[in-house]
Amino acid sequence: MPSKSPAQHRLMMGVAHDPKFAKKVGIPQKVGKEFATADKGHPGRLEKLRSNNGR
Repeated sequence: MPSKSPAQHRLMMGVAHDPKFAKKVGIPQKVGKEFATADKGHPGRLEKLRSNNGR
């Protein structure tokens, strides 16, 4: 599942790359890695979200 907003993208990237952060926010690192992988498959999607202010 790709990220729905730039903020969600940043959160999931942090979770995917930092086990301490993942534990702090209560999101399994596996979930963050799934989002990171899905976002890689949709280049340009985040730029579109940023241009629409996440809407």
